[in-house]
Formats: sequence, C-alpha cells, structure tokens
Amino acid sequence: MQRATTSALTAAGLVAGVALLLGLNAADQADKTKADEEKKQFADLKKATVDGKYQMLLRQIKVPDDKDSYGDFNDYGLFGGNSYAGFDDLPKGYWVYVAPYWYIWRDQSADAAQRPKRAWGPEQATGKPDTDMAGDIQTAWASATPDGQEEWLMLEYAEPVLVKEVHVYETYNPGALTRVTAFKADGSEVEIWKGKDPSAGKDIGISVLEVKKPLYSARIKLYLDSPNVPGWNEIDAVGIKDGQGKMSWAVAAEASSTFAQPQQVPERDAERRIRQLEREVRDLKAQIKRLEDMLDKKDK
Repeated sequence: MQRATTSALTAAGLVAGVALLLGLNAADQADKTKADEEKKQFADLKKATVDGKYQMLLRQIKVPDDKDSYGDFNDYGLFGGNSYAGFDDLPKGYWVYVAPYWYIWRDQSADAAQRPKRAWGPEQATGKPDTDMAGDIQTAWASATPDGQEEWLMLEYAEPVLVKEVHVYETYNPGALTRVTAFKADGSEVEIWKGKDPSAGKDIGISVLEVKKPLYSARIKLYLDSPNVPGWNEIDAVGIKDGQGKMSWAVAAEASSTFAQPQQVPERDAERRIRQLEREVRDLKAQIKRLEDMLDKKDK
C-alpha cells in the first residue's frame, strides 16, 4: 500500500513537472513571438520614414483594410483631412502606409533641416543642452502662456532606444513635470514615470527620471502641470539613457503650444487638392464596393 502511494505521488510529481515545463515553454514562445512582432513593427516604422524623408511622427492609426487599396507600402504625401476610417482629430501631415498602419508625419526632413530654430519653439528642446543658466532664455522651449493650461512636449529620437532613464533639462521655473510616457512600436502610449518633479523649487535643474519597466521607444512625451508652477516652465533638452549608459538626444519635437512665432511652411495647394481628391475617390470606391458586397450577400 505504501509503495503504491509513493508511486502515485511520484507519477503526480512527474506530471506536474511536465506541465510546468510545457507552461514555461509556452510562455517563452509567447514572449519570443511578441518580441519578433515588436521588432517587425519598429522595422516598419523605419520604413515609414521613407529612407529618412519624413520626421516627427504625429499619429499612427491602424487601418488593415487599406492594404487592398494601397498595397503593403504607399508614400501618399500631404493630406489635410482630420477624419479617416473612424479616426477623428487627425493632424495635417504627410501620410505613409506600411500595412496595416498609416503613419502621419509633420515634416519633410529636408525642409525641416533648412528652417532655423525659432526662439522658444519646441525645436529648442532638440539636441544637447545649450542653455547654461537659469532664466527666460530663447534657447529653451516655452509654452504660449505661463500658466494658462496644462502642457505637453513630445520628443522624437533617431532610433528606438531602450529607455531606462529620462533626463529633463529645466532652465526656468522647474517643477511642473508630473508624468512621462513612451510610444511603443504599434503607436500605443505607455506611462513610464509619474511623480513629483525632482527639480521643483530650484532655479535650474536636471530631472533624472528612472524608468522601472524599461521599454524600446523612439518617442516620449512629457506632461507638465503648468498652472501649479507659476511662470513659464522652460525646457532646454531631453535625453534618454539606455542600459549601457549611452545618451540619445531628440532630433524633432512637438508641443501643446509655444511662445514662438508660427512656423512658415510653404503650402503646396495644387498637390494638397489633388491628394484630397484622390483620397475622396478611393473612399467612394471602397464604399461602393462594400455596398455591392452587401447586396450580393443579401441576394444569396
């Protein structure tokens, strides 16, 4: 009887062990699949720049059905519509399709490179720090008003980086920073830090923010509670440090508002109108096809 019980327990242990190993293998396989998918998505993001033709990604939307109309890749160009495929409040920009996503870019890189940095524009937060003293200095980004609303600053980097630390160079009235997010390869926004600004109360400061769950990203976004920290809360640079201690600096930036003068961007009216008409024609054709398919199903 004792021997039978021992044998049964041993068999049960073996079964449990095998089940555990199978579970671990399944989890490992799931992690590998997820990592492979993320790697492909980052490769698609790079492809969507069209060999560096575009920069400053403003929005990424998933429209898998457009593969039928646009193929796996389409450098569509400038489009000013603010609604498409069920997505609203879309920014004007240069659209590139890499199935299944549309990528909406703010700038053509060549044009952006020729434009000078505006005083207090968000582009002042790109590159290495260049404001070495506290004060209302035009080599840092400043919002449109000192305390009128909560603000945000989004930074784009040349390559995806494993974000382990975020270094924020605050040069005037530090302390408004409340949270930081990062954008994953699929365009989703993930919070990577939240808390009290380490530079609060200082005249000038470098807020070093540790990311507890590092992730790969090429874009991060800073959120500032500007109304609760009187005066302009100016930011000179934002670096991200990876696991090897290498620092990367932003190559492009966008903000909720800016004290800078509006950017003078040449408007290509003819191109814009042609693109808009092409999009409207494609949309109408797609709607007609859907209606025809519905009628065919109804007849059957």
